[in-house]
Amino acid sequence: KSTKQQDLYEHWDVEGVLEGTRMKIDIKDVKKFNRKDMEPQDEMACVEYVGVKGYPGWVQGKADAIAFKRNKYKWLVVDRQELWNMVKAKLEERDYSASTLDWREKEPYATYDRSFFGKQDKFCWVPFEDIEKLTHTKI
Repeated sequence: KSTKQQDLYEHWDVEGVLEGTRMKIDIKDVKKFNRKDMEPQDEMACVEYVGVKGYPGWVQGKADAIAFKRNKYKWLVVDRQELWNMVKAKLEERDYSASTLDWREKEPYATYDRSFFGKQDKFCWVPFEDIEKLTHTKI
């Protein structure tokens, strides 16, 4: 298990062996689209690329893999760097633009933040179907 410092600054939760390879894994729970939603959704992952204090977010951390908890099945484990490469390319295609949809709807790869609350984080919603298509994934 990571120390508090490793969790906060290196963005990983556990270190262990998965299919013969030693790796650091950051674990992500299912997320609600909006705080007031009754249940978490299982359509998109919330990917943080800038943290709340303005430092690189967890997708740019030192984890080798990200393990997303799912409702559809137990876990989706993906190579962190491959995920970041895909997300970064999609963000650049959009020029890191914000969503044009109603605040209750979430637009894939649109930039969201919580600057209204004094936080510096930036994140986007990524369809799990896109993540599942990456080369280094394991369900």
